[in-house]
Amino acid sequence: MTLQQHIIAAMLATTALWAQAQSIEVQSPAAPVDIGTTFTIDIVGKDFPNIIYGGGYDVSFDATVLRLDSVKVPAFWELGGGADPIDNVAGSVTGVNFNTLAGKQGGFTTATLTFTAVAAGTSAITLSASPSWPFADDNGEVAVAFKNGTVAAVPEPASVAMVLAGLGLVGLRLRRARG
Repeated sequence: MTLQQHIIAAMLATTALWAQAQSIEVQSPAAPVDIGTTFTIDIVGKDFPNIIYGGGYDVSFDATVLRLDSVKVPAFWELGGGADPIDNVAGSVTGVNFNTLAGKQGGFTTATLTFTAVAAGTSAITLSASPSWPFADDNGEVAVAFKNGTVAAVPEPASVAMVLAGLGLVGLRLRRARG
């Protein structure tokens, strides 16, 4: 390989690594959450090689399983920050955005979402690019990979025990009625 080919290969490898490195990710709960429980999920930026000054995304979720109670952007994103109104019927919030004059690099929290589990099931937490809030650095807009998450909601153990006990009593009553 010639020197020029080595340089081109190195540039392509660096560009590919840079493009794949930066992402916005859902930090899903490690364990299932009980129905009726309020919990938080952080949406974090990871591996940003250059300083960015802000960006935004839209969030969707299964409104039959989860209710989104609030979206909070950390104070270090001092320019604006927030989201459009939450739509718990459609299971979405658009325009979650964060901006700063100081810039951020590497890893950082972009927002904290507070949910309540309203029914048993599994909900994807899906992120997508916001057309109103592109990610930007000193050179203009930058591409970002979005990594989604999931939340599993389950009945509380005490609720399950009560249901089983109730079924046992119904079965006992039916047995006595037959006998």
